[in-house]
Amino acid sequence: MWIVRYALRRPYSVAAMALIILIAGIISYLRLPVDVLPNVDIPSVKIVWNYKGLNANEMAAKITSWSEIAVINNVDNVQEVTSQTLSGISVIRVAFQPDVDIPKSLAQITAITQTIMKRMPRGITPPNILQYNQSRTPIMQLVLSSNTLPDSRLADFARMQLRSMVQSIPGVLLTLPYGAVNRQIMVDLKPDAAHVHGITAAEVTEAVDNQNTTLPSGSLRENEKDLQITLNTSPDSVEAFGMMPVRAKDGRTVLLRDVADVRDGVPMKTNVARVNGENAVIVSLIRIGNASTISIIKQLQERLPEIRQAAPEGMTITPIFDQSVFVSGAMTHIESEIFIVASLVALVVMFFLGSWRATLIVLTSIPLSLLAALVMLRITGHTLNLISLGGLALAIGILVDNALVEIENITRNIGLGLEPREAALESARQVAFPELISTLSTCLVFSPIFLLSGVAGFIFRPMAIVVIASLAMSYLLSRTVVPVLAMLLMKPASSEKTAHGRLARIHHHIEHGLDGIQALVGRLLGVIQRAWFIAVIGMLIVIAGGAFTLMTLGRDFFPKTDAGLMRFYIRVAPGTRIENTSDIYASIQGDIRNIIPENEIDTIVENIGVPEAANLGWVDSYAVGSYDGELQIQLAKNHHPSAGYEKAIRAMLQEKYPDVVMFSQPADTTNLTLAGATPTALDIRIAGRDTAGNRILAAELVDKLKDVKGAVDIGIQQVFNQPEYYVAIDRARAIQLGVNMSEAQSVLLAALGSAGSVNENFWVDPVSGFSYTVQVQAPVQRMDTIDILTNLRVPAQRAETGTVPLASIASVTPRLVSASVGRVTLMPMINVLVNTEDTDIGTVYKAVEKGIAELKPRLKPGNSMRILGQADSMMHAYGDLFFGFALALFFIYIIMLFNFASWVLPVIALAGAPIALSGAAFALALTGTTLSVPALMGFIMVMGVSTANSVLVTTFARDQWLAGMDAIEAARSAATTRLRPVLMTAITMIVGVVPMALAAGQGGEQNAPLARAVIGGLLLGTCASLILVPTLFGIVMRHVRRPAPDNRLETPQHE
Repeated sequence: MWIVRYALRRPYSVAAMALIILIAGIISYLRLPVDVLPNVDIPSVKIVWNYKGLNANEMAAKITSWSEIAVINNVDNVQEVTSQTLSGISVIRVAFQPDVDIPKSLAQITAITQTIMKRMPRGITPPNILQYNQSRTPIMQLVLSSNTLPDSRLADFARMQLRSMVQSIPGVLLTLPYGAVNRQIMVDLKPDAAHVHGITAAEVTEAVDNQNTTLPSGSLRENEKDLQITLNTSPDSVEAFGMMPVRAKDGRTVLLRDVADVRDGVPMKTNVARVNGENAVIVSLIRIGNASTISIIKQLQERLPEIRQAAPEGMTITPIFDQSVFVSGAMTHIESEIFIVASLVALVVMFFLGSWRATLIVLTSIPLSLLAALVMLRITGHTLNLISLGGLALAIGILVDNALVEIENITRNIGLGLEPREAALESARQVAFPELISTLSTCLVFSPIFLLSGVAGFIFRPMAIVVIASLAMSYLLSRTVVPVLAMLLMKPASSEKTAHGRLARIHHHIEHGLDGIQALVGRLLGVIQRAWFIAVIGMLIVIAGGAFTLMTLGRDFFPKTDAGLMRFYIRVAPGTRIENTSDIYASIQGDIRNIIPENEIDTIVENIGVPEAANLGWVDSYAVGSYDGELQIQLAKNHHPSAGYEKAIRAMLQEKYPDVVMFSQPADTTNLTLAGATPTALDIRIAGRDTAGNRILAAELVDKLKDVKGAVDIGIQQVFNQPEYYVAIDRARAIQLGVNMSEAQSVLLAALGSAGSVNENFWVDPVSGFSYTVQVQAPVQRMDTIDILTNLRVPAQRAETGTVPLASIASVTPRLVSASVGRVTLMPMINVLVNTEDTDIGTVYKAVEKGIAELKPRLKPGNSMRILGQADSMMHAYGDLFFGFALALFFIYIIMLFNFASWVLPVIALAGAPIALSGAAFALALTGTTLSVPALMGFIMVMGVSTANSVLVTTFARDQWLAGMDAIEAARSAATTRLRPVLMTAITMIVGVVPMALAAGQGGEQNAPLARAVIGGLLLGTCASLILVPTLFGIVMRHVRRPAPDNRLETPQHE
């Protein structure tokens, strides 16, 4: 080949190329962001509306719906719009088509949102509009606690100072504090005093709003000076609020302090955070973009001393749930695996070749190929993660093939008397084209990965890029660096001394063993070719057994990883006050500590109630009120499997707290990324306008699934029985008494502390310079019965006293309502949630499908049932891979058609693939490993290596046959001659993946199915390449007429 001739003539150019690859690869390795998984950038945007006090149904009808309609009608490339509306909060998720221009879509959403603001309720503020992807998961939490400081001080520090000190770290985003109560200027009404003075809550609110304003004044040009004019538009202290006049009547002025107590306080808590039973304020750090988790945490740890010094005295800042520990441990483990794999491969190569020079040449090409793959990772914008590193570890075994075949052929030619330079040229002439075909075939086998959509596509494309780039570079290096090093390092046969020593003895024993295997294979082929029908029957039995095994394997999306984190959603009786909910959570925490030994518990965090609206744009939460929340557990190092503890906790909750609704949620970065927007493994979405009918079907589906073995945490996500009081104002009676409906509503708003939603008022603290909300409300401790509420006085022009109690114009009815409203593309939806325990997702998926099939006929037209979650992602990934697999086989056949110039020979070369795939299925079954996307990656790898080996055997047999040898003898000669390189490739590949198959160390579960499939597939696939493929060649080609010499294609004589 011309490239080999060029390399041998210009060795310094080859050395320069190798040095460039080395330096570029090292720089790429040092600069690649490090994370546990690749960045999953499925394009979506969240729109978060906030309007305190408006119930979920009205919020959905008057705010969410307008926003959804505007997005659907005016934004391009929208795939789906889903929403969850709670009391006072609406979260709309807009999913886009894969090729969307996100900046353009964000601009469109922002523009149309501003347009519809006029249609929204009075006083509402524009929503938060955030770009969102599944990789934006919390990587650490900072806990702020104190025994001396009030929670408001902790919240102030978290919002103002902490944010400014951390936000400058590249690639990090801070949430608003959880469990915080923000400082507010509280104006607590004194109902009795207000009644005496005839003043309503609405009048107090109006007085505060009018006398605490922010207005510009201007400047006065007096004589030669230009003087700024400042008005006392706002009180200069909290105490000054009490001196505000509310009303002047009959010469007497009623001040605010006469009808209300003004204090520097906090509102009622709607979100409680506790760490190990102690109240705290928690801030989550979220990784954004392609930033490195390890780098972010390292920079934060470096800044922590400075942050702690800047904190108020008495405040403690503690990091928890540090995901970099798992990421770092997993990366260290897989990097050590790569080192072990490289060492084992080096030993295998050395023992097989029996020459340290030849081994050095082979092993020089491997790190250069891997470094080239790292350069490609950086060029394509990917991260260094468990998947890409796993691809590097797996690639080592494949990379040996090109260099090994080349150096083995060079060694053979040197043994025939050629000088090293001539031997390198002759070797290239003999094996370059077959190696090109096998390399292209292996690369094509990985092409289905690029057809994967969704999460699986984002996760496994880096692996495909790594393998394909390293294979391409390996082929190039085998034609450049390997021949040059062979020319420089290897000696002619005449000057080679007889080797002695331990290596020579080991090599001699291996050669003796290989000679024996060659003889055995030759005899076996002789027997089989005489009774070929037995071989064919045996092949069919193995393939049928493999197919049956594959069909009976359990199916998962990804293997479950144990990062030592557990997370539970827990809901008590709807309507329970947050203080009572906290007591139940404390009791549950105590029971959990009875299950998990104290030395295995690091941290338990309770996050009760609905967090700040803005946080829902960054971190998904399924809490809908004061009666639910999350409980998260971080286990200590060297803990027992968390799955066992999760099972025990689930059983305890069902036994001791039968009325509590719970389900486990993804807790660590890996599982959060895989889960996406669904809280459980299976999420059955029932959508349509027939809400009442769909609720009945959802309840029936829940009952059906409770009998399914392995299905747990079964329940309906939505809450339909939240208690409320419905206050119905009699409009006719109100008019008779001269009550203005708007004023009556304002009194109610003011008393319940919701007036700020309509007309928010702020006061700037002249000391700190920060703004704080001014809140007028009736004292919460006094507003504790419905009778007190209905006795509120409302202005009445025709009443003798000027006011009447609310009860005189309104009736109160208790009722149950929805706590949240879910919709998909404007259609109401109900979600049935299901998790799995001690079984695979595929088994439960089948049962769910069966239940849905039974209920679907009862759906009204326009209504639908669909399975979402990891189960849906799994089925899509499987479908994409199987389709891509078939497409790859077609292209491999086409390439072989070019190589063999025959319709039959490509089929013979591919005949070993079903046996290899059956071996992969057997290996998964024997090790108790479920089928998963990583396992299917192993099937792809097996297909590539098996095909490459079969191509080399078939090519050699074809050449011998064309040279005049009988088809059966040509097949036997090909099997025995190619046995060494085929066995060497298979053994190095198997040895290379053994450490990964053991699944030892953190994160080892991710790539173990892949490695196990490779081991099983290569064990049977190698046998197929050496026995089945030659057998079929002999059977088929003896019935094919050999073309005349003049009509043959010019074919190089291979080794």
